[in-house]
Amino acid sequence: MFQKEWEVLVVDDDPDVLEISRLALKSVNIYGAPLKLHLCGSKAEAVELIATKAQLLPALAVALIDVVMETDTAGLDLCRYIREECNNPLTQLFIRTGQPGLAPEREVIDRYDINGYFNKAEATQDKLYTMIKSGVRQHYWSSFALGTLMIVSQVNSAMGSRQKVASVLQKSFEAAFQERSGQAVSSYSNVNCAVLVGDDFVANVGWDQREALAVRDRLAAMEGVPLGPDGSQYVIDENNQLLIKVPQPGGQGDACTLATPLFRVPEFVPANLASALTCYAAAWRQSV
Repeated sequence: MFQKEWEVLVVDDDPDVLEISRLALKSVNIYGAPLKLHLCGSKAEAVELIATKAQLLPALAVALIDVVMETDTAGLDLCRYIREECNNPLTQLFIRTGQPGLAPEREVIDRYDINGYFNKAEATQDKLYTMIKSGVRQHYWSSFALGTLMIVSQVNSAMGSRQKVASVLQKSFEAAFQERSGQAVSSYSNVNCAVLVGDDFVANVGWDQREALAVRDRLAAMEGVPLGPDGSQYVIDENNQLLIKVPQPGGQGDACTLATPLFRVPEFVPANLASALTCYAAAWRQSV
């Protein structure tokens, strides 16, 4: 919810192809956030970019890679580098080639864990748009779900100590609010996030407790969208402030996640966060 832009890598040794790709994608927005394009003319240049920009690869949503560059298999070698040497299963890799006989489609998809393959003759503006948009969406869904699952696992491991549960959530929030350049959350503006269980202030970035409670009470008074039979629901107001609310057993109040996302929230996000919030609240209740 907190990316300012989507990182996309285009690698091709033909300057005209790079320029056409740049023009075709320059106005593309996904969930209201723009693309940040990285253009490289060779496998070596792409490897150097990845190696020197430490924050790029974890956030790299899509890579569009030519096959034949310095060598007949340079693009495939780059895919192997991203998947195996960088241990990155999440970036959506798309191969495009002007010489499909050198890299048979099924063989390439199976060997290099490729997400898509097409001939350069097929690379229309609409094709690029569809591929990049679907790739970014899939990357975001996979990354968001995996990240949430990892935090839930860490919170469960910290159960028994409220201090440890709060520390896990606080560290995860702070990591989510870092700029890709490595700068701290203070470089963001108007971005906040908090988890509350009842009136207990568990973790936050941006808001203090008084501000978070005021936002919670204001959003909770609005009509929400149901998330399940337990009474869970979410609200997004005109300022893009998000409330996810999960009732607690025994009348102990609601567990709430509050946030000010940087882009339009996809439908799967509130349901995913509500499930995670249920786990956070259970760990909090069972800890001292």
